[in-house]
Amino acid sequence: MNFLSREAQESDFATVQRIVDANQKALNPDEISFGEMEAKELLQGFFDPSINRLLKVNENDEWECLISLHPDLDRERFYLDIYRTPSSSLLPIALGIAIDLAREANPTFRLWPGVHSADSYYQDLLAQRGFKVLRRYWLMQMKLGLPSPISLPEGAELIEVGSDEQLLFEMWQIHQDSFSEHFGFMPRTFESWSKKIIQGSQEKNQKAWILRMNGEGVGFVDCDDSLLHEDSGYVAGLGVRKAYQGRGLGEILLRYAIKENTEAGREKLALNVDAGNESGALRLYEKVGMSISSEWHQYENPNWATSQDQS
Repeated sequence: MNFLSREAQESDFATVQRIVDANQKALNPDEISFGEMEAKELLQGFFDPSINRLLKVNENDEWECLISLHPDLDRERFYLDIYRTPSSSLLPIALGIAIDLAREANPTFRLWPGVHSADSYYQDLLAQRGFKVLRRYWLMQMKLGLPSPISLPEGAELIEVGSDEQLLFEMWQIHQDSFSEHFGFMPRTFESWSKKIIQGSQEKNQKAWILRMNGEGVGFVDCDDSLLHEDSGYVAGLGVRKAYQGRGLGEILLRYAIKENTEAGREKLALNVDAGNESGALRLYEKVGMSISSEWHQYENPNWATSQDQS
């Protein structure tokens, strides 16, 4: 099949929004809309600069397919997103191009494509190339009303992090400890991690708070405005040090996020969660009134760089 392709630029964010929305809403009409901040982040890269391509069949047509390959140099892996309009027939070609791009960039990295749970066609294409489901993730949401009063334990205090480097360093220490036993975790340097946090505060109005107990940093929560176009806040991260888990501190942090977003005028609050998370996070989110609104799967083939299409 003949097709046209070019590199996608950050200025293409409106085109990206159109393609992603068309793809997602064809699979789930209730899927939340893809916002400008999300589109720009997709084109910039989640961790390091992303590799992006737009595809279409006819020169006079609109772009109909997006490849977005995200290197994570610290963790030596690629995350892959491919979106297409419902009428597009370019997905098999796009997947082949994406794998070639990843192979050219670094064939020793792991490659983790992300797929909407309802996208059976894409799932079949991945299976033909030897990919299997690695992990399942849920987007959870809740409607905001009047928040319940927050009662802090004796000796506890919540501190906004802002741009203070000492507080950022304290948050980084908590973050690395909190997630050290989670699936896919690999340590990040403070420099690499804080760069992403500072970028988030500048581009997505990301705000973070540390929970201290008797002067020791034991937990954190951070929220951003990436879903503001949906009148929704977004909890980008929430963690409690391993030694303090099981004491209800995660609930305190989540209820504080609910309070902050309610006071900011948000109508909803959302977050993503690993469906295999064994820390009790899902029970906590359901307890405060959240429910699953969307599901996506991460795939892997350890031999992706040498495997052939078996269709």
